[in-house]
Amino acid sequence: MKKLITAASATVLAIALPLTAQAQAPGEESAVPDTSCQYDCLIAIMQDHMQALSERNFARLPLAADVVFTENNVVLPLGQGLWRTVAGVDDNGLVVADETTGHAAWFGAVRENQHSAFYAVRIHVEDGLIDEIETVVHRQTSLPAPFGNPVNMPHFAEFAEVLPEEERRPRERMLAIADSYFDTVELNDGQVFAPFSEDCSRLENGILTTAVREGEQQSAAAIAAGCEAQFRLGLYKINKRIRRDLPLVDEQRGVVVASGFFDHANEFDRYLLTNGNEMRTALKWPNSITLIEAFRIRDAEIQRIEATFTYVPYFMHNPFWGEAAPMPRFAADPQACNDACLSGLAGSVATAMVGNRWQDVNWGEKVGYSENSVGIRVGESIWRTINAIDESPLVVADQETGKAVWIGRIEEHGQPAWAAFTIAADGNAVGSVDATIPRSNYGPPYVEPVSATDFAVLPANRRTSREDMAASASDFMAAISDNGPAPRAVAADCEWLVNGMAVGDCTSPFGGPVLSRVERTRDRELLAIDEERGLAVVKFFEDLPATDGTGYPLTYQVVELYRFEAGKITRVEAFTSELPYGMRPR
Repeated sequence: MKKLITAASATVLAIALPLTAQAQAPGEESAVPDTSCQYDCLIAIMQDHMQALSERNFARLPLAADVVFTENNVVLPLGQGLWRTVAGVDDNGLVVADETTGHAAWFGAVRENQHSAFYAVRIHVEDGLIDEIETVVHRQTSLPAPFGNPVNMPHFAEFAEVLPEEERRPRERMLAIADSYFDTVELNDGQVFAPFSEDCSRLENGILTTAVREGEQQSAAAIAAGCEAQFRLGLYKINKRIRRDLPLVDEQRGVVVASGFFDHANEFDRYLLTNGNEMRTALKWPNSITLIEAFRIRDAEIQRIEATFTYVPYFMHNPFWGEAAPMPRFAADPQACNDACLSGLAGSVATAMVGNRWQDVNWGEKVGYSENSVGIRVGESIWRTINAIDESPLVVADQETGKAVWIGRIEEHGQPAWAAFTIAADGNAVGSVDATIPRSNYGPPYVEPVSATDFAVLPANRRTSREDMAASASDFMAAISDNGPAPRAVAADCEWLVNGMAVGDCTSPFGGPVLSRVERTRDRELLAIDEERGLAVVKFFEDLPATDGTGYPLTYQVVELYRFEAGKITRVEAFTSELPYGMRPR
């Protein structure tokens, strides 16, 4: 009888449980691996992807209905970004694949408009369809990063060689070896965790960075040649954190491919090598590089390395690793925090940044903090690099929006930059801080700040109502998006400045070539209005797709101030931060 009861109970349970509750590894849809696309199939699909890219025709690809495409860690509709500007793809790219995980990767160079760029892509194939496309595109900018000759870019021949069985290692060991490379370069202090071959070489954005090149004096290779020798010296101590994923192992060719970020906190601007020599950081402010990197492992040693990487905002997020939390929103409460209260909160945040005294700020219960549209914890990033702030900043507070905007000069290890901090109140405490930091390293338009503009209180007969200022600010943002004509509220003698640089009058750009490059302004927000001084501050994003055949796709995060006198905009001051194309606000 006991056996009969047990059998009956099992039958009831089997009927009650959903059919999807099968036995397999967590995260796997089936206990049987997907064999619909093996090694040669993955290589062929990757080659088809590159051909489709060269033709700007993604429709020819076998795409899953929910395919996710990113360019420099920004989710875009497939067909945007480089897909609209590519002018050619080199035919000698490095291709690897992993039939166990369904990934394939390609490294090489592309041509975009009138310039070349380095390019790496990872795809994931399931049931014969591409459901993930992750790309890193490195364009030549004013930022200090390797940039070799992309024309017929040479790759290490070893990546294409099939290893003899006796020189291979199991995929688990290969993953551990590749991961030990990142352990070595993270907080690099001379301790080496990774096994390197004696002839280990590294290629970064088309430049051999482990061998001295003729006429070069300042590179890492000029200080020390070879992979291990550079790490023994502690050359890469600026890498505070290496966030990474290793999705691909090509066992027959001994290749591991990783994607991730090197977070350069730059909490110090000089440091000592293990031989006692002093090094100085190239950049004085927090930044990250995003990369796709390949390691060739032979006889359990890292033999060759090839990486494509580019700068992104500090601590940027990879969408394939999960969704980033949005910035919290707070309802304005003038009874809890009026204009004076908001100005005080803004000043307390900026003041506390000097010396990283974040504990001095009156924080709310749940706080949001972002820099250049990337969420990060308070006490990191510029909190550790700012050594001075503007003694006479411009602060625009508005109890109706519950926000205050602090605009002025900051110094990071002595290097000046503009800053626009938007503080939102949670009751009488700081609920969120959104920082926009324009820096000289991105080039013009930019003038090193001395101090923020001082706007005097207007006489009553020269003031503009709040409603009219808000409407005209909205019209101005819309006119940028539509490229004209200039809004009616713009005065004939209005002057426009961008990052402190006078760029001309406020009317002639509309309908002209400069604003024609702006595809749209989006995520527009009114931050604060001060009727007494005639000031309105807004925030928006400008997308420049570079489809006019010049430049490269990018997005600007913009904090823009309008000065009104007698109903007319007499001055525009914009503060912009360059972001990867299509990046959204947090």
